[in-house]
Amino acid sequence: MRESLRPRGEALRSAARRIAVRRAEEPQTPLLQIITEAARHFDLSPSEEQMLLSDLLSESPEASPP
Repeated sequence: MRESLRPRGEALRSAARRIAVRRAEEPQTPLLQIITEAARHFDLSPSEEQMLLSDLLSESPEASPP
């Protein structure tokens, strides 16, 4: 079995930091797109990506109906 070079959870923390930076730099970019791109870039598991989606989208004004 191959060991990851990153400590457990580091990819998730890195993705969260990247999402925060991109949201600040590109507020017009949809949050869903930013999360999906970060998950792919940091090779997150489907459950890690889902956790980000549920946590961040539930807090976002984008998720609220008009």
